[in-house]
Amino acid sequence: MLLNLREYHRPATATPDRALDHALELLARPGIRTVPLAGGDTLLASADPTVEAVVDLQGLDALNFVSMDRADMLLGVGAMTTRAALAETLAREEAWSLYQVIAEGARRWGGNIQRNRATVGGAIATAASNDPLLVALLACDAVVTFETSSGTHYLNLVEFLPARAAVLTEPALVVDVFVSRDARVTPPNAEWALTNVARTPADAPIVVAAAMLALDDGHIVHANLALGGVAETPILLREVESALRWRAPGEALFAHVGALAASLVQPIGDFRGTAEYRKAMAGVLAERALRQAWQKANRTED
Repeated sequence: MLLNLREYHRPATATPDRALDHALELLARPGIRTVPLAGGDTLLASADPTVEAVVDLQGLDALNFVSMDRADMLLGVGAMTTRAALAETLAREEAWSLYQVIAEGARRWGGNIQRNRATVGGAIATAASNDPLLVALLACDAVVTFETSSGTHYLNLVEFLPARAAVLTEPALVVDVFVSRDARVTPPNAEWALTNVARTPADAPIVVAAAMLALDDGHIVHANLALGGVAETPILLREVESALRWRAPGEALFAHVGALAASLVQPIGDFRGTAEYRKAMAGVLAERALRQAWQKANRTED
């Protein structure tokens, strides 16, 4: 509950062309701290006493979509799309592991009520360190679209997450997130996998890993490894691609890369897991995710 809330605004759906501009104008007002309200999952739980006004974004219908047929992208997701809607839509396309891994990332967070309330834009803006959806999107080289008073901007998710506080202070609103069709970013023969550890199957992940592998003539030509629960926000380990590229995949290589991943992170412990446990699990899950992606790639080749 926001105890010092004085104002509530909901840009009119009757003027969709102006609604986003109106929201940004409200957020930019001096003298009254105004924040966006999407699903409210994080904002209301924070009970932030400095928040005096909210701008409810639920009326921005143009930001509620899942698109898989745009000419320049494989997937586009509007910021006001809920986790539940994203997972349900992609479940119809489970023949491809890119959609599988993003759908699974959306599902592995909270219960049904929370997933029906929490939005994709909210996940990007608040960037919980152990959010499997963000980890999955990182492994897919996703790009964030956001609006400011100066226009539309794009940032790779891996660049947006560490800079999000500064970006959103401008103010800015996340509009959507997308995965490019560009073969240099998303190879047509790529496969993805997502895995995590948690105290119980229904609990939030302690550590989560997502991997992408693309093979050509028995060698790895492109790879991504993303981790959550080991830093302030989910991270993409660029060093892993260098260690894997042009190598022949196998158990020994993945074990080596798992050890490399563990050496690259310096997590902080909490009630879910100690720093030592998180570091060890980073290596275990990195190896597991890479192996699972490789197994999928082998099945595809067969």
